[in-house]
Amino acid sequence: MARGEPLIRQWNLLKLLQSYRFGTSAEELAERVGCSVRQVKRDLGVLQEVGFPILFEQRDFGKRFWKLSRDFVETGQVLLSVTEMLSLYLSRQLLAPLAGTQFGDGLSSALDKIKTMLPSKALTYFRSLDERLFVKSMPGHDYSAQDKEIRTINQAVAESRVLKVRYRSAHSGNIYEWRLEPYGIVLFGMSLYCVARLPDHNEMRTLKVERLLGVELTGETFERPYDFSLQEYLHGSFGIFTPGERVVAKVRFSGWAAVNVRELQWHPSQKLAEDSSDHVIAQFELADTTEFKRWVLGFGRHATVLAPKELAGEVADELAAAQATYCCEQREA
Repeated sequence: MARGEPLIRQWNLLKLLQSYRFGTSAEELAERVGCSVRQVKRDLGVLQEVGFPILFEQRDFGKRFWKLSRDFVETGQVLLSVTEMLSLYLSRQLLAPLAGTQFGDGLSSALDKIKTMLPSKALTYFRSLDERLFVKSMPGHDYSAQDKEIRTINQAVAESRVLKVRYRSAHSGNIYEWRLEPYGIVLFGMSLYCVARLPDHNEMRTLKVERLLGVELTGETFERPYDFSLQEYLHGSFGIFTPGERVVAKVRFSGWAAVNVRELQWHPSQKLAEDSSDHVIAQFELADTTEFKRWVLGFGRHATVLAPKELAGEVADELAAAQATYCCEQREA
């Protein structure tokens, strides 16, 4: 028997029990989880032993009906089920990028409360389920040192206040001082971005929070468009870059790249215009191709841009420059 199989079965038992308000029989539980009645009774005993509030009532000539105590996870107007709390606790790996920030503090506080509500033996018992769901994160930034700046940005967003910021450009390395009208914060991948308007330049910008060297709240206010939506604003971008004029990109993928594109929806607009045994042609409607170009280059010779011609030329130039660099290195070696 696989190491995690009993845990998964017992997890499913908890989910079933919380769905039966007035209780259910061991026979019904056994049928639902696909094991013997004897095994169900053993599992119920294990769950009771580690601290879960599993009770039974004797009805119908002494037959036992099993259920979870309904007031165990109910506090005031908040009602969480046992498995909901366990799910939040076990998925704490997903919260790693926000650790040490205003957002992360609230999530950490919720997890601390869960730990006080669930018996420690129960948490320890199910902790090995982490091995069944491991979140392998990409390299990320430690935002704990910028918690003050993030709080200031949030306050400015909530109160429609103008910010004074110092920002280091990744492209030039120069440091700029701007007045900023922040519309919101976006978590993309492992990084935080501030979507804002620069009133002195009359343009929208998406600024990476770790490149902010100083954030100051001013007394000046601004009017945020009532219909502005971060989701709609970033809809046409392939990643996080500020949208521009929409273009339709077509790329032919072969080999392992074709399999990858078939299996994953990389962008909401992604469509397969052609799908054969040896290749696929995918179509994307994009408002910025900068990040898209980097993504295509990652597939190497297995991706060929068919349209637009300008993008195809840019990718070809990048590949030619890379080839020239490698040839130069080999000659010098």
